[in-house]
Amino acid sequence: MKDSFYRTRWRRAAGVVAVIACLCAVVALVSLMQGTPDMSVGEVLDALFGSGTSEGNQQFIVRNLRLPRVIGGVVAGAMLGASGAVMQDTLRNPLAGPELIGVSAGASLAVATIVAFRLPFPGIALPIAALLAGLATGTVILSLVSLKTNPMRMLLVGAAFTALLNALVIAVITLAPNFGGVSVIYRFLVGSLSDVQWEEVRLVAPWTITLLGVFLLAGRPLNILKLGDEVAEGLGVGVRRTRAVLFAAAVLLVAPVIAIAGPIGFIALVSPHIVRRLLGTSDARVVVPLSAVVGAILVLSADMAARLALHPHEIAVGLWTVVLGAPALLVLMQRGLRQRKALW
Repeated sequence: MKDSFYRTRWRRAAGVVAVIACLCAVVALVSLMQGTPDMSVGEVLDALFGSGTSEGNQQFIVRNLRLPRVIGGVVAGAMLGASGAVMQDTLRNPLAGPELIGVSAGASLAVATIVAFRLPFPGIALPIAALLAGLATGTVILSLVSLKTNPMRMLLVGAAFTALLNALVIAVITLAPNFGGVSVIYRFLVGSLSDVQWEEVRLVAPWTITLLGVFLLAGRPLNILKLGDEVAEGLGVGVRRTRAVLFAAAVLLVAPVIAIAGPIGFIALVSPHIVRRLLGTSDARVVVPLSAVVGAILVLSADMAARLALHPHEIAVGLWTVVLGAPALLVLMQRGLRQRKALW
């Protein structure tokens, strides 16, 4: 009976994985098709694989303008989705996410300072600067709230620090000697994929190895941590060390996203909850990788809305993810309030 239950559960998980993977491929293809000019599936495939029948202009648009943006969106969404799943399980907090505990804002401030004042940092150092700043901010916030405290307290402290850091980002951008205009504000305050080119894709490519490592290594320790600190210690897991390493890995996934696209909000928060609801399980071995795929779908969909909703004007992708994520955050907060019956 038990074996039959597990077989049924894993069949369902396999079906959901197949559907989500196909959906991600479809969304990516549609994103390559949409824009000025619109293209058919055949024209996009012809431009991609260079059979020679497509116009040179179409090849340039697909290969040099749309494809790097789509790949950047996939990588950004995947890293954010996986980061959110790892962060929520590590901190045992359903509201944990890089944008809600100050990690994204801290990383964005570091990168904005380097870019706005044109500091002599090589491009490859931008993700490292984002990583260090995100770790510092997250550590400060976590030191002010216990991991066992009410999730709403962590949210409030994180929101306060995020507001402060965003104000500093605005100050940095406006005080910079070579102010880049509204596009720079979009990039470092709400996130934008409009500037992603092949150079940025090559910059984050090595970091995808980290994502693969999280897929392979994070599932078991995350599942053990969810059993409680005492049980985890009894199973031979160093709770403090493991939690610190996993939190650092979660921030490591966010750093390259901030470096190329800025703080795209709420993807890390929402993706794991979507996966858990679809699968009916919180097994991190499945939730982490699928959260990455769902995150990619959400970012690509938001980017299409950013490009096309008010065409020819483009809205920052981060504004569209806020439209998606803010209601989800309110639902999660309301659920937490009902479960605790009283917040204060």
